[in-house]
Amino acid sequence: MTFLYPAFLLGALAIAVPIVLHLLRRDVAPERPFTAVRLLKKSPVERSRRRRLRDVLLLAARVAALLLLAAAFARPFLADTASAMLPLRIVAIDRSFSMAAPGTFDRALALARTAIEEAGVGARVALVAFDDRASVIAEPGGSAEALAALRELEPSYGATRYAAAIAKGAELASGGAARLIVVTDLQRAGWEGESRLPTPSSLQVEVRDAGAPRANVAVSDVRPTEGGLIVAVRNASGERRAGTVMLRHDGREAARAEYAVEANTSADVPVGWTPAPGSLAVTIDDSGGYAADDSRYLTVGDSRPSAVMIVASPDAPGFYVQRALDAAQEGAVTSLRADAVAPAQIAAGRAQSIAKQRALVLLTTRGLDRGARDAIASFVRSGGGLLIAASPDVEATVVASMLDWPPGRFHSAQARQATLTATDVRHPIFRPFGAFAANLGSVRFQRAWRVDEDGWYVSARFDDGSPALLERREGEGQVVLFASDLDRRWNDFPLHPSYVPFVTETIRHIASRTVEPDTFLVGRVPAAVKAEPGVHRLESGRVVTVNVDPRESSTSVMTPEEFRAMLEPVDVAALEGTAKAEQTEARQSLWQYGLILMLGVLIVESFVGKV
Repeated sequence: MTFLYPAFLLGALAIAVPIVLHLLRRDVAPERPFTAVRLLKKSPVERSRRRRLRDVLLLAARVAALLLLAAAFARPFLADTASAMLPLRIVAIDRSFSMAAPGTFDRALALARTAIEEAGVGARVALVAFDDRASVIAEPGGSAEALAALRELEPSYGATRYAAAIAKGAELASGGAARLIVVTDLQRAGWEGESRLPTPSSLQVEVRDAGAPRANVAVSDVRPTEGGLIVAVRNASGERRAGTVMLRHDGREAARAEYAVEANTSADVPVGWTPAPGSLAVTIDDSGGYAADDSRYLTVGDSRPSAVMIVASPDAPGFYVQRALDAAQEGAVTSLRADAVAPAQIAAGRAQSIAKQRALVLLTTRGLDRGARDAIASFVRSGGGLLIAASPDVEATVVASMLDWPPGRFHSAQARQATLTATDVRHPIFRPFGAFAANLGSVRFQRAWRVDEDGWYVSARFDDGSPALLERREGEGQVVLFASDLDRRWNDFPLHPSYVPFVTETIRHIASRTVEPDTFLVGRVPAAVKAEPGVHRLESGRVVTVNVDPRESSTSVMTPEEFRAMLEPVDVAALEGTAKAEQTEARQSLWQYGLILMLGVLIVESFVGKV
């Protein structure tokens, strides 16, 4: 029996009260003067045996009630120590697509089999398979079950993420002593973007190298152009590689192009092709590398809308805004894919593509014809989000007339030295900044619009009190106006770390429309999409494509020492033990039975006291 809060057991000292009262209790009859017996000798009246038994029972009942009350407050539970006495060995095998290189997965299976068989008699063995995620293939138990599960394993199409395997191992260990053996090709990309990982000190981590190929050629990206495609071919080997890129459109060969890529570099290969709506598969031949990254898939046509459209001039093409959104796109659940267009591209009746966006960033108004202006206004009023950044290319009069705002609300940009302050740190744009919102004050502004804030909500101001970030509802949509430039012409904002989160959070705030992406990475597919590369048609009829993570195409490896250096042992045994004890106690709830027994004892005590 163990207690969650043993300090409450001190309350059991209260049993001294009924014991002392019992010992001091004396039934003394009151004296009544009576002449006839005045001369008789005094003698005490002995209690009957029945009365003494009743007093003992009352004392026992009261003491038991106090003891049960103290025990209930101490929250007792029965600790399960049976399984903790058995050693636990966890074998985690890498099944990412890089393990499918010739011979690599066979070596990994042999190493995993040896690690399982090395477990001592009576030891518990668990088997974990990991790529982007880690899954328990065999729960802690005998070696035979783990070996049987191992025989069923095959490489997947996911990327390597070592943190998932370490976390799953710590979860299985549950704070107890355990040994985690990671069988992998030690691909360096598995730690990409990760800092040192806190690991329970009770979990011993061992790495066994399954080897990795030293050469791989991959299709890392495909970008449609007006005259065809640009295919990015990545050569992750120590020698020059050449071959053929083949393009298939809706399953039929459409074009070919030759490529030659120097060692450990990437090259853009143009593939001439007349664009047509449908699905595309771009493939190269690389028999000695990873097969999964030899192909890449995409759809073209109306089924591939962008999430954010940036309207910018050719002289200032919105470079910084687009790079900020590209950085936010990595690993994001909500797509912020951005396409930059010049006003001429949405002029002359071609503005219908605006209606397909989630948000619109307006960095120029020069060259916008009447059709494009009307399309932008309709987009906003029907629920779209619009970010307007004041700049040399944005004309205040055009903005006012486009959205039917009263003229004279915007004043021409003036030269001034100013800094930025978030006046509403709880606003959705600034809430993720937390205490770092103060870093916005390091941005230096040389020019900015002066805006009449009547009808606007101001969430940030310049240090002279004038509005810097304003927003308002326009129909069913949202408009945010930044009173200075976002392209480094009127300020140095793009050079500061706060620029990327500011742009991305502003876009997320106004992007109320939902545009479902049509391309996914294997590790981030929704439930309705099969997690393997290719073109998939959903029940709704929508066509989507799934591709492997290009980071997995790298052949760069690390040593076991470098792997272990990424782990930061932390003594969390006491914390995990407390959490486990709380879970066990909550599950057993023995204190409730203690209170029920105490009530039963008090009921018995009341009946005995009446006898």
